[in-house]
Amino acid sequence: MPATAPTDRQPGGSARRLPGPLRVPYAVLSAVGLAARHAFELYHPPTAKPGRTPRNKGLPLREFVLTTSRDRIPLHGWVVPGQGPHTVVLCHGMGRTKSSTLGHIELLHRAGWHVVAYDLRNHGESGRDRRRLRMADRFTGDLADVLRWVRADPELGGGEIAVYAFSFSTWVALSVLKRLDDRVAAVVCDSGPMADIGAGLAHYAGLRRSTLPEQLREGLGFAVYRAGFSAICGRMLAAPDWPPDLGRVPTRLMFVAGGQDPVVPESRIAPVADRYPDAERWTAPNAMHMNAIRFDREEYRERLLGFLARSFATPDPEHRRRTAARG
Repeated sequence: MPATAPTDRQPGGSARRLPGPLRVPYAVLSAVGLAARHAFELYHPPTAKPGRTPRNKGLPLREFVLTTSRDRIPLHGWVVPGQGPHTVVLCHGMGRTKSSTLGHIELLHRAGWHVVAYDLRNHGESGRDRRRLRMADRFTGDLADVLRWVRADPELGGGEIAVYAFSFSTWVALSVLKRLDDRVAAVVCDSGPMADIGAGLAHYAGLRRSTLPEQLREGLGFAVYRAGFSAICGRMLAAPDWPPDLGRVPTRLMFVAGGQDPVVPESRIAPVADRYPDAERWTAPNAMHMNAIRFDREEYRERLLGFLARSFATPDPEHRRRTAARG
């Protein structure tokens, strides 16, 4: 239960209110400590219970585990084979698992494509680390490993690849394009990314305000918590060169925002999309965070599948030559 003012404990166990001069430093220390804990939990959320799988929707399923090239973390994933030859890789949002993408898996599979979904490190059935630095490089490197695995897989490697990313993973999906040798045909960014990472993290801290202890919800306590959370998260992420320069990257881009999204509003996504004038953009009028597939389903389906079909229809000539040589 939140305390109305800082206390310590007397020998008999009864609470004693701290003297006034000690309350401000106590609030500051509490705010910094909680901000640090929440920053760590953003990249290392509590383990979630196993969720539903594609089998619950009557879909074919092949499970896989690959080991990251950077630090040997096992990533657990699903392959839901379609008619092919193209593949869509799904990247879930922070604090979620691949089970949260089941609706998208079904939609893309029914459209005829192979679908791959995996749990980010520290999420779902994937391995966990205790790292506190260079998290951006770790998550981006993991996606690069998954894309290379897809390219090498006999069932999946014969066509083009697209990435569909949600919220935090949209940052990863754009950043990975500069470290790949093979082209990615398309990237769809749903409910992200924010242009100003620091401001975005501070905004996210504000959304957690009502869950904080009472002494940290207002005034100096909250100001220190919000600044500390943003600074520590940013330090842990260590995201250079944002937004990335993709001028020489042939990947087609699409940005989807939720018209009612309180987490990543369209106004925070627009400056990123503005960097890429050829990108397609759509704001789902009724959607909140990551749920346009529910609240604007018909238009969402038409726009998403149309964008991917157009992207897959114009493959990279060099990739076609490599595919023909393999076949």
